[in-house]
Amino acid sequence: MRVLICLLFVFVSVASGSECSEYDFPCEDGGCIDSALWCDSSKDCSDGSDEKYCKKSGYFTKDPNNCPSSYFKCNNGPCIPLIGRCDGYESCEDLSDEKNCGNPSSAEESGETPPSSTPVSPLGVRMSPAAASTLRTTTTTKQPLVKPESRAPKHSDTADDVHFSVQTVYSNVRPSGYTHQRNMARTWLISQRKGDFGWGDETPRAVTALYLSNVQQAASRNETDLLMVKQLEVQLSLDIARNGTKVMKLTNLALYVNALVASCKDAKNFYGENLVQTLRNGVDAAHRSAELINPSVYLTLCINNATTYDDTRKLHDIFTSRNVAMSRIDIQALALLTATCIHRNTNFLAASMYDGLRSRFIQRMKVVGLPGNVYEAALIAQALQEIEVTQPDLLEFILKQQQVDGSFGGILATYLVLPVLAGRSFLQMNEHCGQRYSTDLAPLEVLKNSKRRKIYVQYALNYGNHPEISQMIQMQVAEGINFLDVMRLAQEVNPKYRFLLDGHRDNPVVYSIGGIPNDAEKGMFWTLHLASKSNRARGDAGRLTPYSGNIKELIPHAGDEFVFWMRSL
Repeated sequence: MRVLICLLFVFVSVASGSECSEYDFPCEDGGCIDSALWCDSSKDCSDGSDEKYCKKSGYFTKDPNNCPSSYFKCNNGPCIPLIGRCDGYESCEDLSDEKNCGNPSSAEESGETPPSSTPVSPLGVRMSPAAASTLRTTTTTKQPLVKPESRAPKHSDTADDVHFSVQTVYSNVRPSGYTHQRNMARTWLISQRKGDFGWGDETPRAVTALYLSNVQQAASRNETDLLMVKQLEVQLSLDIARNGTKVMKLTNLALYVNALVASCKDAKNFYGENLVQTLRNGVDAAHRSAELINPSVYLTLCINNATTYDDTRKLHDIFTSRNVAMSRIDIQALALLTATCIHRNTNFLAASMYDGLRSRFIQRMKVVGLPGNVYEAALIAQALQEIEVTQPDLLEFILKQQQVDGSFGGILATYLVLPVLAGRSFLQMNEHCGQRYSTDLAPLEVLKNSKRRKIYVQYALNYGNHPEISQMIQMQVAEGINFLDVMRLAQEVNPKYRFLLDGHRDNPVVYSIGGIPNDAEKGMFWTLHLASKSNRARGDAGRLTPYSGNIKELIPHAGDEFVFWMRSL
C-alpha cells in the first residue's frame, strides 16, 4: 500500500507540472527547470527530483531507477519525464527518447530501441556526468570569479551556479581599465590597412572592432574614418554586384551588417537594399531546409530587432546540441550572447529558460576550465561579461597573448579581444550611435540609376495668390517612387527647387522651397496641388486640387502634374 501511495503522489506531482514551457521538465514538487539541466549532476529542482532517476543500466540491472509510469526510461537507464518522449528534443544521452516516434507506445513499453546512425541535424541532448568526466581542464588552479557592478537585470546566482573555486568574490574591477593594451591593439589594427583604407576580406571585422573599442566616441569623424567606412561600402557593393545578397553566405552578410551598424550606417537601407531583411529571409530559408545556422547570425538579427520566435527555438537547440561544431565552447559563448540579447529585447525567451541556458554555460565552464587559445578566451570573456561574471585568470590569459607590436596574433584575434579591453561585447554594437538614422529615404544614386520603367511627370512652383507659374520642369523618373523622391531629384536639377522638410511629424511638412519659407505673419504657406487632366488652361486655378495627404505615400503616374503653391490660406 505504501508503494502505491508513493507512485500515486509522483504521478500527481508530475502531472501538475505539465504546465511547464516546452523547453522545461517538471519537478516532482510542481516546479519547472530547463530540460538541459535534467541529470546534469547538480540538483536544480528544489526537491532534487531532477537527479533522482539518473543511474545508468549495468549488466545485472536493466532498470536501476525503477522508473515510475509518469517517466520514460532511456535505453541506458536514466528516466526523464514522459513529456520529453518524442517532443523533438533528444533528452536521453543515447537519444532513445526520440527513436521509434512513429509508434511511441511500443517503445515506451519495451524501453528498448534499435541502434541508428548519428543524426546530422542539431540534437537536443545535454552533457552527461559521464561525458563531462572525460574532459580535462586546462588549468590546475582555479581563481574566484570577479563580478562587476550591475549593468543589467539581476539573476539569482548560488555558489554552486557560478563559482570555479570555493567562493565568489565581488569586485569593481572593469576590463575597460586596460587603456594602454587597447590603444596598442587599435594602433596595430589601423597599421594593417591597405592603400584603399580597407583590410581586404577582413574589412568588416576591422571596422567593427575599431568603432566598438573606441571608448572616446568623438562627436565628429575625421577624414580617415570616412574613407575607412567608404571602403567598407565599396567592398560590400562589389560583393553584391558579383554574387548578389541571396547567394552571399549568411555569416559574411552578418559581418557586413555588423560593420554598418557599428559605424552608425543604416543596414536597412544600404543604397535601397534592406540587408537586415535579406539576412532574415536567408535564415528563414535555412530553417525550412533544416540547415545549421551560426549563432552569430542570430545575434546580428537580434541587434537589428529582427528576431523571431523560431530563432529562439533554434538557439535552444544549439545549447543542447551534440553536433561537434555547435557544442564548441566558443560557439556556445556566441549562443549565450545571443540569448542575452533576445532576453533583454524581446519576450520570446522566458526568464526561467534564460536562467537555464545561463546556468548550463557556467556549468560547462566549470567542467572544461579555461581555454588554451585567445580566440575562445575572448568570446568567453564577452559572454561572461554580459552575465556579470568575470574570471580573472581568463583576462590575465588574454593579456598575455598580446604581441610586442600590439596585436593578439592577427586581425581575427585582435577583433575578438578589443571589445573585451573596452569593457564591451558585440551586444553593444550600436549603443554609441545615438540617433543613428535621420531618414529612411532611398539614396539619390539609387533613384537616378533605378532599373525600373521610366515615366514622365511635371512639377511646377506657383507664387502669389494668382496662379502664375514661375517654374516648371518635366522629369523622367522611375515608376513607383513617391513624390518626395521626385522633389529630391528636382532640387538636384534646379536649385530653385531646393526645399526644407519637417520630417518629425506623421505627415512630413515642406516649409521652404527655393529659399522662400512659410510666413505665418502674412499667412503665406506652401501647399501642394494636383492638376486635373482637363482641357483648362495651365494658369486656371480651377484645375488644381489641394493635397493634404502624406507626400511619402503619394505615388506619381505617367503624365501627372504637381504644383507647390505659395499662397495665403
